[in-house]
Amino acid sequence: MGGARVRVRGLSSASLSNDPLLIIDGVRMEQGSPDISGKLGDTYVGGGSPNFLNNLNPDDIESMEIVKGPSAATLYGTQSANGVIVITTKKGRQTAPRWSVFGSGGTSENTYDYGGQYYNKGVNKANGREIDCTLAREASGVCTLTQQYSRNLLMDAETSPFKTGNRQAYGAQVSGGTESLRYFVSGTWENEIGVLQMPDAEVDSLIASRGTPSIPRWQRLPNQLAKTSLRGNFGMPVWGNGDLSLSSGFISSSNIIPQTGDNLYGVIGSGLFGTANPAAPNAWGFATPGQAFSRATTRDVRQFINSISANWKPRDWLATRAIVGLDFMNWQDAAKIRTGEGCPFCGVEVDGLRAVNRYNNERYSVDAGATVTKTVWNDFNSKTAFGAQWNRDGRFVTFNSAKVLPPGGSTIDAGAQKTSGEQTTEFVTFGVYVEQQIGWKDKLFVTGAVRRDQNSAFGQDFGAAVYPKATLSWVARENSGAKWVNNFRPRLAWGVSGQQPTANASITFLNPVTATLLSGEAPAAVFGAQGNNDLKPERSREIEGGFDFATLRNRVSLQVTYYDKRTDDAIVQRDISPSQTAGRAIFDNVGVVSNKGLEVSFNARVLDFNNLQYDAQIEASWNKNELVSLAPGIKPFGGFGYQNAPGRPLFSNYWPNMTGFKDANGDGVIVPSEVTTTTGPVYGGPSVPSRTFALNNTVGLLKNKLRINGLLDYRGGNIMHQISDGFACALGPNNCADTHVKGTPLDRQARAVIAGAALGAYWEKGDFIRLREVSATYTLPKTVTTLLKSRESSIVFSGRNIWMWTKEFSGADPESQTQGTDATPYSFVQLGQPRYFTVRVNLNY
Repeated sequence: MGGARVRVRGLSSASLSNDPLLIIDGVRMEQGSPDISGKLGDTYVGGGSPNFLNNLNPDDIESMEIVKGPSAATLYGTQSANGVIVITTKKGRQTAPRWSVFGSGGTSENTYDYGGQYYNKGVNKANGREIDCTLAREASGVCTLTQQYSRNLLMDAETSPFKTGNRQAYGAQVSGGTESLRYFVSGTWENEIGVLQMPDAEVDSLIASRGTPSIPRWQRLPNQLAKTSLRGNFGMPVWGNGDLSLSSGFISSSNIIPQTGDNLYGVIGSGLFGTANPAAPNAWGFATPGQAFSRATTRDVRQFINSISANWKPRDWLATRAIVGLDFMNWQDAAKIRTGEGCPFCGVEVDGLRAVNRYNNERYSVDAGATVTKTVWNDFNSKTAFGAQWNRDGRFVTFNSAKVLPPGGSTIDAGAQKTSGEQTTEFVTFGVYVEQQIGWKDKLFVTGAVRRDQNSAFGQDFGAAVYPKATLSWVARENSGAKWVNNFRPRLAWGVSGQQPTANASITFLNPVTATLLSGEAPAAVFGAQGNNDLKPERSREIEGGFDFATLRNRVSLQVTYYDKRTDDAIVQRDISPSQTAGRAIFDNVGVVSNKGLEVSFNARVLDFNNLQYDAQIEASWNKNELVSLAPGIKPFGGFGYQNAPGRPLFSNYWPNMTGFKDANGDGVIVPSEVTTTTGPVYGGPSVPSRTFALNNTVGLLKNKLRINGLLDYRGGNIMHQISDGFACALGPNNCADTHVKGTPLDRQARAVIAGAALGAYWEKGDFIRLREVSATYTLPKTVTTLLKSRESSIVFSGRNIWMWTKEFSGADPESQTQGTDATPYSFVQLGQPRYFTVRVNLNY
């Protein structure tokens, strides 16, 4: 379930989110991938979680702008240090009603060939018993090989959980308006069945063992999505020179999330860690697909995104605006196992499980401002903008779980072992700003701005955060008719923005518990965490410079930007002396992080003929990330397989590593004594790509009636930790080809036999090239359009994730990593991105 992450200009924080801020029609929208496991952990899937960005309907989007870095995002205030994605949905115009409808359908398929299982039957020379006679054991004289077995549980037709999935979507839009009312209304319905399905043999086995005539659909098809998107945008003139707009969106989705990842139910891991031993009672390493898919984990989402905006221009020189909005999202993460249908070695869950975690998430946004535009003197123009913003975020959660259910029981009330919990998170931000721009002859622009924020998550002794900004832009050349230089615009910007601490990081609080006394149970409290009254937001300041250039009558354009971003007061949880307080650690501002990089955007109309057009677009970026320093006494810190250490990128790979090997006796087999390793964890490289390159090609044929588009994507400069093979070969069942098949390259044998002592041997370069999408759009001829009674019609054939090349990475997908967070820089038993082929018909009326 782990997926690709959205990162703008590198990683800035070791403790806080590195996701950019998302704003849709003036409202801050919830995004990211909240952990589906919940506080009690009973709704886990062993991987990542669906990203709320997927809630957006691409057909409703009019434009999307990415505001990169603090120098551009200063006026968005606290929470904008990682960049801002600003989305504007479609609006109605003063025209006759314009209808458009579409229908699409297609298939999806797994593209990765997962490794098989191996068993070398042999005789132990010491006691004569059967043993798995691996290459190393045979070479060391431990056993005598008698027979070899192999199978591939994940890919063999009889046992494979992979089948062809299908997808369909239908939608309609209407837009138009009069002088008094403009409107845009849309609706879309989607349904998808993924690539994981219960094998027929498992279905037959469960029917026989349960004594039932059939298996429920949610068990046979364990990954499904049903989604409905509705939107209504309305606008009307008011107050003579004013305009009032209402933007309202609703999303409803139900998602069955398959058990694929890092847990006993995970079907990928269970297959990889299975056995080829024909005498084994269960070939799968843990749960069989029938048992795994009998555990359902679901996420149901209901989201309302509403905003009202007013724009009024009482004078030619004065424009005012106000936006009030709310993103309200309710989602439920749930899990269920019917009594007797779980995996038999997964504890009491085999006796039934029901878990329900309910979330109410509220994000209120209020934004009001005014702009004064004046000619101050001759060719000098002034634009002064000022305003205020208020944002309130709240998340209210209840966790409930029950185990050991009676036959037929499916509710929490029916469980014998119940657990519950509650969680509330709230914070408020209030900011004011002023921005002054001076322009000379519409060629030279100088801008200065400052914003002041107060936030409830700041330490109570800190006060307010102040974010200044300054920019300089010069239109050195602007002539659309010139042949060589149509536009040249150098620019320079400097600005500061921030990232707030987590809601409770600055306060001291207690946790409620139940105490057992002689007289019975009683409510009590224990120390929760030590606060920090001086805790500040992480403060990112950035300087960027670059230029925009256009030539050949604007057929070729180039934008180049260099940036240098430094994040001070980076928040880290550090240990404190027990004599100082009852707590053992506090959050403190003790780090400095640096990001430097270059961004290049190139667009060209390469060919422009009546029957042939060719456009090319290139987007490239380079980033260098570094944790510059930690305060004195603060040691490098990290987690499973990573460290945050001064002089290295954030979340760098750290493990003991293999340093060399030698086939000393020349027998073609590596044994552990022939491999050398480091004595402790060593640096293995950055976990996040530092280089990206995208090439988008568009070809127009037949007077542009046929348009062919292809997107080629490259990412690299990072190290992926492909530990699925490490566990399969050495740390788990020891069943992989590298330890069993003669003729295996010596380097692969070496890392397999030493993985237990040097898991860094499974570091692999994460560079890849992916043909991400290819599409062909054909505008149907008038004869067909007339037959369909439409104004215009087209058919689109498209494919996604068509092809991929990797430099070294041998896992399912270099973009899929466990949990999908910065703090999990490894790929372990993950499902790769499926390949899609779809057909879509568009009809416009």
